[in-house]
Amino acid sequence: MGFYIMQDLEMKFIPYNLLALDFEFITTRVVKNKAKKYLQEIIEVGAVYKEDDKILEFESVIRPRNYIQSKHKPLYAIYAGRFSEEKIEDGMELEEAINELKKIYIPEETIWISWGKAEYDILKTICKDYEISFPFLKDDYLDLSKEFAQFYKIKTSVSLDKALNMLDIPSLSRHEALPDARALMKIAERMFIEGYEIEEKY
Repeated sequence: MGFYIMQDLEMKFIPYNLLALDFEFITTRVVKNKAKKYLQEIIEVGAVYKEDDKILEFESVIRPRNYIQSKHKPLYAIYAGRFSEEKIEDGMELEEAINELKKIYIPEETIWISWGKAEYDILKTICKDYEISFPFLKDDYLDLSKEFAQFYKIKTSVSLDKALNMLDIPSLSRHEALPDARALMKIAERMFIEGYEIEEKY
């Protein structure tokens, strides 16, 4: 469990494995019992896992159930043509993607991080809607945007783009799940190098 990073020619120990997650979402209008509501579903998953000298990556387009079933498909919302209808139809089922993530996530040994709490909240809502068990422990979750602001003593919320600019980390293919997950991992590593610490929970 955990890994080392180099800091000024010294090894610094991080007491947990890290799993950086980014989801891209799509919003679908759903009509049930004549009531309209808007549901957000995961349409793309990107993950970067770090343990010792091992780095694993996972990415997939996800087949959003409510979107597929809906007659009101907002084509403009599919990320400016990044995803075709065919690619969405052929996407991986969310449960299958979760099973892939569970292969690299070890409860109480892996901290899973996202930028902002949207990933946590929407995943929890979707799992309930899809009747899928939530795959991660709440105590293993870390909102990196909140930790970033506290560590660098910033009083306002910080966007991922602003954080990358502050740390002079190049940002390529923003708003794509895997590149954003890679950016999260780079920010986390920089924070550790500069003295950030995770309190051991277990």
